[in-house]
Amino acid sequence: MNKHFEGDLIAKAGEVYEYVSVGGYIDASGADTRTAFPKLATVGGSIDASGADTRTAFPKLATVGGSIYASGADTRTAFPKLATVGGSIDARGAWGHIEQNNPASSYKMLLKSFAKYGYTFADNILAKVVSVKGRVSRVLIAGKTKVSYLVTDGEAWSHGDTLQKARESLMFKISSRDTTEYKKWKLDTKVTLAQAIKSYRAITGACEQGVKLWMENKKVPEAMTIAQAIELTRGAYGNEVYKEFFKSETK
Repeated sequence: MNKHFEGDLIAKAGEVYEYVSVGGYIDASGADTRTAFPKLATVGGSIDASGADTRTAFPKLATVGGSIYASGADTRTAFPKLATVGGSIDARGAWGHIEQNNPASSYKMLLKSFAKYGYTFADNILAKVVSVKGRVSRVLIAGKTKVSYLVTDGEAWSHGDTLQKARESLMFKISSRDTTEYKKWKLDTKVTLAQAIKSYRAITGACEQGVKLWMENKKVPEAMTIAQAIELTRGAYGNEVYKEFFKSETK
């Protein structure tokens, strides 16, 4: 059997493919891929394994030229040798049974798995870790040739070409829509700009890009009270929801 498959491959349930490399794209969605690709080491295009059972799907896969779509798949042991990905990795909803019970826990397990081999999958971006100092890492994103920065606040992560850009972007990231901690805040509670942005997005559901666009050409202080935050966002998407949240908490 030819060890190399030219072109795109659509995997069928129950089939075992002995190819060492596939030149194009692999569609393994819906297939039982636990033992489907025992020798596969290189894929020239992308892999769609969304929804597939990928517990031991790609034991020797080291290089993917395109992206990996593995949302909903069990990716804990699916790609143990993976070193290079030309595109992105979508593993949202991975490890379904864990994700349903504790999304934060499953994501941390994924980060830990990649960290074992000197890689990070923070923010759904595969990168080689060059150095780490506290909550700041210098990384080399898969497919890139220039080292960039990755920062965290302990929950959310953010990338940037420079340390400043990474830190600025982190302000807009939220790890969950849990508003429990904000129920303790009052109208006179003073918060940082980053805290105000995260609370606003969590409470109102406003998107990252929407908040960034609204802040453009506006003078926003580095610290403020909740009452000031409500006034500053007057007319913005979610302002009434944000105001009502604290109004009900102060009753």
